[in-house]
Amino acid sequence: MNFRFSGHESFPCRYTWLPKVYRLLKEDSKAFSDEEAAMVALGVGKNMVRSIRFWAQVTDIAKPSPEGGYLVTEFADSIFGDDGHDPFLEDIRTLWLLHWKMSTQVTEPLFAWDYLLNRWQHPEITRFDVIAAFKREAARMERKLSHVTLEQHFDTFLHTYVPTRSRKGRYWRTIWTPHWSSSSLSSGSASENWIKAAGTR
Repeated sequence: MNFRFSGHESFPCRYTWLPKVYRLLKEDSKAFSDEEAAMVALGVGKNMVRSIRFWAQVTDIAKPSPEGGYLVTEFADSIFGDDGHDPFLEDIRTLWLLHWKMSTQVTEPLFAWDYLLNRWQHPEITRFDVIAAFKREAARMERKLSHVTLEQHFDTFLHTYVPTRSRKGRYWRTIWTPHWSSSSLSSGSASENWIKAAGTR
């Protein structure tokens, strides 16, 4: 199995990205062929353009076209189309469905999601323990990955569910944090022993 540790450019999927990329690809299936034009259309930098393209594929919003470029999927149309069920991602059930799409990749699964959601057996999670486990698994798979790559991959996983704070003190809203910020992921429930413990060592 070909696990992916990169491709997200260290950016978690942000809240506005999927509706925006859906509209862009509906207008022009080859919008990502010219990264500079995509930067202008999406209003982001080059690394974010690549990250948006990555997350669009991981969440099954877009897929490569045999003729080049990317096509929006039937799944994407069912959410964001003219008669879509949730074009503004207001229903938490849609977010759970996108989370399921992300977490159940078959051909090239995201390693952090596969390992931490399916195979992590400890009651708490800390950066030290996670990175150590990632290193062991990478060595077992004979993947030569740097410490920085493993840290960035874990951080991307973590900040998918916990808001990222910028240098100016602004919190970036990822695809899940608007709905989960007041839920168990930030309350005194099990997540406090699980997600929040990630930064304690």
